[in-house]
Amino acid sequence: MGRPKGAKNKPNSRFKAWEGENPKDRHVRLTKHMMTTPVYMSLSSSSKALYSYMKLWAGQNDTVIFSHTMAKDIMTKNTFFSARNELIEKGFIKYINGHRARYAREAAEYEFSEGWYARANAMI
Repeated sequence: MGRPKGAKNKPNSRFKAWEGENPKDRHVRLTKHMMTTPVYMSLSSSSKALYSYMKLWAGQNDTVIFSHTMAKDIMTKNTFFSARNELIEKGFIKYINGHRARYAREAAEYEFSEGWYARANAMI
């Protein structure tokens, strides 16, 4: 028997048991290209964890409102700021309302950046 003529292969979109119980759960997209670049591999494990957490929180958005208190379950306040600064320095995120947010008591807003991509190509 087989598939009807012209039927397209549909990838299995179900999560494996070890990936989580809820097949509609949010997930993070990190490409092999990004993860194998020297600039990504040079990130501390805390920075990688924070980046993944920020991407999860942002969903499909290019920006995310995120504070150190939101990361308190995965790292200390000092570790958060060190990891955040490394992500900014290496071009993974931009601090959109930086100085203003601190003094106006606004939420910190970040934008995911392509800066790491240019840096990765310069390292090759």
